[in-house]
Amino acid sequence: MARYALVIGIANYNHFRNLPKAVTDAENIARVLREHGRFDVQPLPAKLIEGENRWCVAPDKKLIGKELGSTLRKFLQEKAKNHEALIYFAGHGFEAPTLTGKQKGYLATFDCSSDGQNAIAFDDFNDLIRESQLASLVVLLDCCYAGSFLENSFLRSSFPVFNSKQDYCLISASREFERAREDVEGGIFTQAVMRGLSHDRADETTGEVNVTGLFSFISRELKQSGQEPIYMGGGRSIPLVWYPPKNPVVTGVVREECPYRGLEAFEKQHAHFFFGRKKVVEDILQKLTQAQFVPIIGASGSGKSSVVRAGLIPQLENNGWRILDPIKPGIEPLAKLRAAFEPFFQRQKEIQQLYEFIHNHPDGLNAVIERLPGSERFLLVVDQFEEVFTLCSKQEERRKFIDLLTQVVELSDATSLQNLRLAIVTTMRADFLEPCLNYPLLTQVIQNQAVYMPPLLGAELEQAIALPANLQGYRFEDGLLGEIMQDVGKEQGCLPLLQFALTELWEKRDCEKHQLRVEQYRAMGGVIGALDRHAENIYHSFIEQEQQWIKRIFLKLVRTGEGEKDTRQRQPKAKLLAIGNDKLVNDVLNELIQGRLLVSGQEEQQGDAWVDLAHEALMEGWQRFAKWRQKNRKLRRLSARLEDALQEWQKNPHDENLMMGGLLAQVREKWLELEPDLDATARKFYQRSVALEEQQRLIAEAAIRAKSEFLATMRHELRTPLNAIIGLSQLLRDDAVDFGMSEDFIDGLKFIKSASKDVLTLVNDILDLSKIEAGRMTLYPETFDLVTLINKVVLIVKPLVEKNGNVLVVNYEQKLDTMYTDQIKLRQVMYNLLNNAAKFTQHGKVMLTVKSENENSVIDSPGEIISFTVTDTGIGISDNQQQHLFQPFTQGEDTKKYGGTGLGLVISRHLCQIMGGEIFVESQLGKGSTFTVRLPRIVTV
Repeated sequence: MARYALVIGIANYNHFRNLPKAVTDAENIARVLREHGRFDVQPLPAKLIEGENRWCVAPDKKLIGKELGSTLRKFLQEKAKNHEALIYFAGHGFEAPTLTGKQKGYLATFDCSSDGQNAIAFDDFNDLIRESQLASLVVLLDCCYAGSFLENSFLRSSFPVFNSKQDYCLISASREFERAREDVEGGIFTQAVMRGLSHDRADETTGEVNVTGLFSFISRELKQSGQEPIYMGGGRSIPLVWYPPKNPVVTGVVREECPYRGLEAFEKQHAHFFFGRKKVVEDILQKLTQAQFVPIIGASGSGKSSVVRAGLIPQLENNGWRILDPIKPGIEPLAKLRAAFEPFFQRQKEIQQLYEFIHNHPDGLNAVIERLPGSERFLLVVDQFEEVFTLCSKQEERRKFIDLLTQVVELSDATSLQNLRLAIVTTMRADFLEPCLNYPLLTQVIQNQAVYMPPLLGAELEQAIALPANLQGYRFEDGLLGEIMQDVGKEQGCLPLLQFALTELWEKRDCEKHQLRVEQYRAMGGVIGALDRHAENIYHSFIEQEQQWIKRIFLKLVRTGEGEKDTRQRQPKAKLLAIGNDKLVNDVLNELIQGRLLVSGQEEQQGDAWVDLAHEALMEGWQRFAKWRQKNRKLRRLSARLEDALQEWQKNPHDENLMMGGLLAQVREKWLELEPDLDATARKFYQRSVALEEQQRLIAEAAIRAKSEFLATMRHELRTPLNAIIGLSQLLRDDAVDFGMSEDFIDGLKFIKSASKDVLTLVNDILDLSKIEAGRMTLYPETFDLVTLINKVVLIVKPLVEKNGNVLVVNYEQKLDTMYTDQIKLRQVMYNLLNNAAKFTQHGKVMLTVKSENENSVIDSPGEIISFTVTDTGIGISDNQQQHLFQPFTQGEDTKKYGGTGLGLVISRHLCQIMGGEIFVESQLGKGSTFTVRLPRIVTV
C-alpha cells in the first residue's frame, strides 16, 4: 500500500504577516517523511531543485486559494485514494463572521482577505476528507492565530469526520485563546513534532514512531510553553516513521518454546512475549502517579488480565514496587482479601487481628497498611472484579469488600501520594459497570481514574501477532499476517481466540524453514474456527456417557445471568467429581485440562482443589457450549440460587437459614428437573428445608384447628345473646314509638340493633373463615334455575343499591337454564359482590351480567362455565390495594370509612374455589371496579 504526503508551507501573504519560517518547518517535515516515513512527498508551493532532481517547498512562491483548493481535492480524492495519506500545513489560520454572525474557520492563502474570500474554509476541507476513500489519514496543523477557531469552529463542528472515520487523526498546534508560537528556529509545535519523529523516540524493538506516541511526546514537550496541542481521531495508532531498531528481535537464534498463551493470560514470566499494549500500560502507570485506585475496564476478551500481569507488574517491580499475589473476589471476597495480606500477619494473634481489620474495623484497610513492613509501595491486583457481583451472593459482604478497597481513595484525599503504601488495580468486564453505580465512591473512582481497554488494532495488533514468533526465530509466510488480521477484524473481543489459534499454528509450524504457514492456518479454521474445532475434536474423543458429564461440568463452571450475560465461576473439584463415578469423572477432567479447555489449582489456605474454564472465550468460541448455555437458563438460575442458599446455611447451619418461602416453592416445583444436577449435599439441604416447612405447616394447621374448634364452641354462646339483643331492641323501639318517647331514645335503640347486627355478621364471617381454613366447609350441591336465583338476589340487593342513589342494571341470557352447585354459597358470593359495589358507589351505576362461556384453562373443570360479572362506577381500587384484596381483615385506607370487616371478599374467593371456580378483579382508582366470578355449570364433588 502506497503512502502519500502533502506538505504545505505558506510564507507569503497579501493581507497577513509573512511567515518565512513556515517554509523551513514544512521542508524539515517533508525530509523526515521522505527519508524515514516511506512517503511520496508532494510539497506546496513547489520548486524543483534541478541539481538534486527533487521538489521542495518554495519560499518565494505565492500560493493562491484556487491552487490550494484544487491540490487538496486531487490529493484526497484521486492521488491518495485507497492509500495512506498525511497532510501537513504551516501558515496562518483565522476565523471570520458569516452573514448570519457565526464564526467560520479558514486556512489563509496568499490572496485571501480577512473575511474569508479566497481562503480554504474548514467546512470545505472537512467535506473533501469525508468524501475521500483513504486507508488512513493524518493531518498536522501548525497554524498561527489558530486559537479560538481550532477550539470552537474547528474541533466542535468543522471536522466531525475525525470522530466518525477509523484510522483518521488530527493533531493541531493550540487550544482556544492560544497562539501557535515561533522561536528563532521556527514554530515550536513543528519543532516538537520533529523531535517526536526522531530516532531517539522510536520503539527500541521495532524502530517505529506512531501517532499515539508522537502526540504523547508533543503534549509533554509543550507543557508550560503557552501552547497545548489538540488530538482528534480513532482507530489504530498509525505508524509515521521507522528507524533501525536499537534492540531488534534476534532472529538468528531459533527457540522452540511456544511464545503464545492460548486461552491463558500472560503472566510476568511471559513479559518478553507480550507485545502491542505499551500505550495502555503507560496510561496505567500515569494514573498510578495521580491516584491509588485504578480500575481497568474492557470488553470480555480484551486482554485486561494480561496487561496487568505481563505489562504493568514487571514495570512496577523494576521501579521498586512490591506486588501482592493477585486475587479474584470469588464467593467470599473478604476471605480472598484477607489471604492477600496474611504473609505479613504470621502469628496467631496477628492473624486474628487481620480478621478483625478486614471484617469489623471501620477503617480496616488503613489499619492493615500501617502494619505492612519496609518502605516499598505495594500493589494489590483484584482480577475479574465482576465476580463480586456474580459469585458473591451476600450483599453485606459485597458492600464491605468494596468499602475496604475504596478506602484508599479517602486516604489519598488526605495524604500525599508519596506517603501512601498501597495502590489497587482492578480489572473488570465493561458490561458490569451498571451494578457499580450502586456504590457512590466506586462510581467516583471509575469516573475519574478508569483506564478503558481499546481494541488491539493496526500496528499494535501486528506486533502482538508477529513479534513473539520473530523473537523465537520464526517468521510468518507471506500473506499469513494479513489474513490473520483480516479475520480478527471481523470479530470483537477475540484476542483469546487469536492467542489460541496462534498456539495451534505454532504446534503445526514448519521447523525446517522456521516458518508459520498459511496452509496450516486455513486447515485449522482460522482465528474463529480454531477453538471450536479443537474443542469439538476433544469432545468427540469421549463416549456418550462421558459427553454427558462434560456438558454438566461445563455448565457448572458458568454462572447463568439475566438475559445473555453469563460469567465463568470456579468450582471445587469435589463438586464436579460428584457428577458421576469419581475415578471416571476425574479422568475426564484430567483430559479436559490437558486439552487446554479447563484449568485447575488449589486454594492456598485450605488446599482444596478447584477447576475453572481456561477462558470465558470458550462460552462463545465453542459453539456447542454456547448452545448448551441457551437452554434451560431459568432452571440454571434457580439452581444457582439454591447453591447460594446452601452456602449461606453451611456458614451458619441453623434452621432459619434453610430455604423458605418463594425459593423453596420454586425449587419444589422444578425438583425433578433440578435433582439430577445436584450433589448429595444440595439434595440433603433441600430435603431438610422441606422437612422444616412440613413441620411448620403441621404446627400452623394445629393452631388453625384449635382456633376453629374454639370458635365453633363459642358459636352458641355468641349468637344466642346477640339474637336476643337484636329482638329485644326491636321490641323496645316499637314500644318507645307507641308511648311517644323522645327521638334520641328511639335512635339509641336503633343504634343498639344495628351494632348487634354488625357484630353478628362479623361472628358469622369469622366462623365461615375458620371452617374454610380448617377444611371443614362442606359443599351441598343441588340443581336450581339460574334466572330464579338471580331474581331473588336482585330483590334483596336492589334497596341497598338505590339507597346511595345508584341505578341497578341486570343483564343475563334468557336461556341460562339450570346449574348444579351449592346454591346458598353462590347466593352469598353474589350478595357480597353486589353489596360491596353498592357500598362503594354513590349516584352511579351497578351492573350484574350473567352468561355462559366455553371452558377456559384457568378453571380446571369439565363442561360449560357460567360467569357472574359485577361492575360499578364507584371509588375503584388502587394497584397496591389489589395486591392485598383477598387477605383477611385487610381494607384500604379509602374504604375503611365505609365500614365492614374486610372478610367478605376473602370468604367469597374461598367459596368460589370450593365450587371449582375463581374470582378475578380489574379496577382503576376513581373509575370503578369489575369483579368476575367464573364457575363450572356442573360442580365436581
